[in-house]
Amino acid sequence: MPNFKQKLLLYFATISVSTLLISNLAAIKLWNFFGIAVDGGVVVFPLTYIIGDLIVEFYGKKIAKNIIVAGFLINILAIIVFYIVIALPAYDGWNMQNAYASVFGFTPRIILGSLLAYVCSNLLNNVIFMKLKNHDGIFAKSFIARALGSSAFAHILDAFIFETIAFLGVLPFHEFLAQAIFAYVLGISFEVIFSPAEAIIAKSLKGRMIE
Repeated sequence: MPNFKQKLLLYFATISVSTLLISNLAAIKLWNFFGIAVDGGVVVFPLTYIIGDLIVEFYGKKIAKNIIVAGFLINILAIIVFYIVIALPAYDGWNMQNAYASVFGFTPRIILGSLLAYVCSNLLNNVIFMKLKNHDGIFAKSFIARALGSSAFAHILDAFIFETIAFLGVLPFHEFLAQAIFAYVLGISFEVIFSPAEAIIAKSLKGRMIE
């Protein structure tokens, strides 16, 4: 029977992989934030960093890396399946083909930007997180300090890669720049808002890990 730590890893891995797929689907929509075009993926994507921090904290960088790669591969599989299904001839009388293709036929630039940003930023996040954990001072003592410190840098890389690949040249430059800055600020803001809950979860799990 798997122990608590093994069961928890299964949940973490499932949530991490699922969050990426959900954010890619949500990113198809651009919503209006006071004149700024923002992709819908920013609503859920910061959760990947929160889960990633918990994984690297309790399971180490190697396992965290494997989960990132698994998330990447599963999303590639999902994209392939969606494109195959779109290409299949629609049944007579089913009038949702265009709508289905619009939603699940990922724009190549968006999906490429999303996957590259996910892999690169999360790997960077894990590296910085572990360096901070092994560093003297507040970062070694505080999980939240490590989580927010690593995310501050990783989100920069994420916003740069995703926004550049997905929207540079598609949106006017001032809108592109505003969206990239807003995506970064919103992502960090979500983590700051949820950091107290994340700290409680980390502390609770640490207690269970050593039981």
